[in-house]
Amino acid sequence: MPIPPEVRAQAETALEEFCAQHSSAPGADRLRYKCQFETSAALLLEQRPGFMNPDDWVSVPRAKFRYSQARNEWSLYWADTSSRWHRVSNVKAAKDIRVLLESVVADPLGVFWS
Repeated sequence: MPIPPEVRAQAETALEEFCAQHSSAPGADRLRYKCQFETSAALLLEQRPGFMNPDDWVSVPRAKFRYSQARNEWSLYWADTSSRWHRVSNVKAAKDIRVLLESVVADPLGVFWS
């Protein structure tokens, strides 16, 4: 099921603020963050200049936030080296995606910022 428009708008605002804050830090010409929405999820992408062509930015998914309309909650996922998504076991689902963004920054399991 798609994310309700008001929930998506709140999530977009939170993710865009996160991306702007972390992309304006020193070194932003070499590292930036973007968000991308799917039907029932949002992705936090890290972007770096490509190795062969620095003008082409390469995106790496860092975190996925899946929305459950039945529970009205976001849950947090991390990607393994095979690009399979796994739920972060020690982080509870939350109604506000900002709570989960704090967990991404803190990275209690060391799965986001390897």
